Amino acid sequence: MDESSTTTLGERVRRAQRGDEVAIRDLVMDYQRRVAGFVYAITGRSDSVEDLSQMVFVKMVRALSRLNAPDQFESWLFRLARNTCIDHLRRQKLRRIFIPFAPEHENVPEPDGSVDTEELDALRHALSLLRPKDRALLALVQEGRSHAEIADSFKTSVAAVKARLHRAREQLRQHYISNED
Repeated sequence: MDESSTTTLGERVRRAQRGDEVAIRDLVMDYQRRVAGFVYAITGRSDSVEDLSQMVFVKMVRALSRLNAPDQFESWLFRLARNTCIDHLRRQKLRRIFIPFAPEHENVPEPDGSVDTEELDALRHALSLLRPKDRALLALVQEGRSHAEIADSFKTSVAAVKARLHRAREQLRQHYISNED
């Protein structure tokens, strides 16, 4: 059993806040897949996942000393990831307005070996039509977060999360159904 599995998350975060490089590395290693999946769920683009995930962890290291509640590290990290993705999507939107793209630049193909069925394409398209905040909300639910954790992450109430989640799912369903027609 390695050291990271015998210490609590709060203890590892406190060590990382004091500059312990092993603790920082352990936090990155423990969360890199989940953050990457979360980034992909929000952006819907596999070509951005690696860069955005790395940006999230760089921001994490830089801001870790300002985290007042180490036991809330996980919700803080995913809020940081959500904000990083939303900022990226805003920049991309502005970039599209000011820099003309040729059609072949708009859709970068998935790498060989990736799953690419009609249903998956329809779901991706439906997800892309949602607001980034709604995609982030759905991604957190998919990851198994409780409504209370999501409310904390979004700095809102559980009732507001439930209402937004219901609306996001309904919009996703409508977009998905309209794709099938």
